[in-house]
Amino acid sequence: MSALYPWLVPTYHQIAQTFSEGVGHHAILIKADSGLGAELLFDALARRIMCANPQGNEACGQCHSCHLMAARSHPDYHLLQSIEGKDIGVDQVREINEIVAQHAQQNGNKVVYVQGAQRLTEAAANAVLKTLEEPRPNTYFLLQAESSANLLATIYSRCQVWNLPVPNRETAQQWLQNTVESRSNAVLFEDITTALAMSSGRPLSALEVLQQGLIEQRKTFLRQFWLFYRRRSPLELLPWFDKEGYVQQVDWILAFLADSLKHKLGIDSHRQVADLTRGIEQFSREQSPQGLLQAVRIMQQVRSDLLSINGVNVELMLLDGLTKLITEVFEN
Repeated sequence: MSALYPWLVPTYHQIAQTFSEGVGHHAILIKADSGLGAELLFDALARRIMCANPQGNEACGQCHSCHLMAARSHPDYHLLQSIEGKDIGVDQVREINEIVAQHAQQNGNKVVYVQGAQRLTEAAANAVLKTLEEPRPNTYFLLQAESSANLLATIYSRCQVWNLPVPNRETAQQWLQNTVESRSNAVLFEDITTALAMSSGRPLSALEVLQQGLIEQRKTFLRQFWLFYRRRSPLELLPWFDKEGYVQQVDWILAFLADSLKHKLGIDSHRQVADLTRGIEQFSREQSPQGLLQAVRIMQQVRSDLLSINGVNVELMLLDGLTKLITEVFEN
């Protein structure tokens, strides 16, 4: 289990135990946020299922099947995923279905790992469903989906569903402390706490925050947001948006607005901008709950548009959102 992050181990053992007891489900759906390393959990489960001589909940690591899995060359392990950022199409699913309908080349189990099940088109999802409704012997589907993903209810009904939890604060902090220390980086415990808050408790995302110096970048950006707010001028903020990271910067604004609304309502949990408490308090005092809620909605729409609308000038979309903050919130 050394290859797994500590927060993955309990879920792994709960699922692996069902296979040790001979009652492993033919279709396992695990919903997980990014930044938790769920891909390692799927890899470990696939290795356990494919192992010809498992040792309790663990793959033996010595059999021919284990060697093939380690080499990423097992002919009975199949990956179904998005190609070039496109949705997973029905032709991809049909190809997989034809393969798993055949006899296992190694005379053992077959595993299909569906990475990003939320990317299945409706036709593709229905094709997967047909296979799940008529499971073949020794054939297992492992489906990964984002925690907020909406899948066909009929797929849920055919799967054993697991939700991968975010680790508790102590586990995440300890792992980050050990990881950054092992890489010879001097990181303050305060920065680790801030990085975890920025990342909604997801350790791998927090590690990225620390490695890329995003704490200071966010502070600098939000100082400009404050000037934009005070001067009611989008030109104070618009030039600070980065061409590669503008969605993340919109997320920083959203976190600031959401924390301000929480402060206004007396909610202390799940704060993402805990290191800028004074700014949050002052901003919150000067806004109404309705105004803060409207500000959050405006920036959520901007974020959604940035992700879904192609061929539109990003700067114009950002300018429109910032202007709405002024006219619909700050000047109301």
